[in-house]
Amino acid sequence: MKINGTGGIDPIKAYQVQLKNTEKIDVQNRPGGEQNQSDRLEISAEAKKIQSYKEVLAGISSVREDLVVSLKKQVQEGTYLPDSRKIAAGIALERLTDNIRNQD
Repeated sequence: MKINGTGGIDPIKAYQVQLKNTEKIDVQNRPGGEQNQSDRLEISAEAKKIQSYKEVLAGISSVREDLVVSLKKQVQEGTYLPDSRKIAAGIALERLTDNIRNQD
């Protein structure tokens, strides 16, 4: 048995024609009909504001140096007297918060 061709349909040629037609439509739909090969990125005003906040926060130390120096001095002098009730309340609050988060 001998098979000649694919019935007159060349899939590669059909694909190339379709691709060419799609490119023509894309060019026609652009303003002015010109081809634009570059991408554009527009950042919203809200994103710019968030970026500026991040930059400000990056410049702020997460450690309050003045407080650390003061507490070190008090510990060295033996005058630091922590409030045990505040410590216990903080620990209890942290545990409750962790339990609530883990339930979700």
